[in-house]
Amino acid sequence: MKVLETTRFGRIPFLSEKVLTFPEGLLGFPKHSRFYLLETEEPSIFYWLQSVDDPALAFVVMDPEELVPGYRDRIRSLIADPTFKDQEVNSMVIVTVPSKDAGGMTVNLQGPLVVRETDRLGKQVVLFDEENWLHYPLFANQTPG
Repeated sequence: MKVLETTRFGRIPFLSEKVLTFPEGLLGFPKHSRFYLLETEEPSIFYWLQSVDDPALAFVVMDPEELVPGYRDRIRSLIADPTFKDQEVNSMVIVTVPSKDAGGMTVNLQGPLVVRETDRLGKQVVLFDEENWLHYPLFANQTPG
């Protein structure tokens, strides 16, 4: 088992075969292509997507189905890439946590990360069918931004 060095979590043992690979990187991070999905020990809807190559880079992510039931099926029909279109994919979205008000958290439903189950190959896709999906409110008392 390998060890992943991180600035946020310290040393984490991980299996190479569980690394998610995004050959094109993520939006704004084109050179970061390998990530490891960290789950907390406590039940939670949030996970960490930790860069394997950059100890300081990690994103809070979640399953979009928690907010929008049927989201996975909806985006499957919008994915243009044929290597992902008819495959079993998992999806996750990046959570934005404001530095001053955690109650203002939003998720980016417009740029989901899709990962093929068969080979853990991923891609960030950009959807244009919903205006308010870029900063979709995480909590019910928020208004779409």
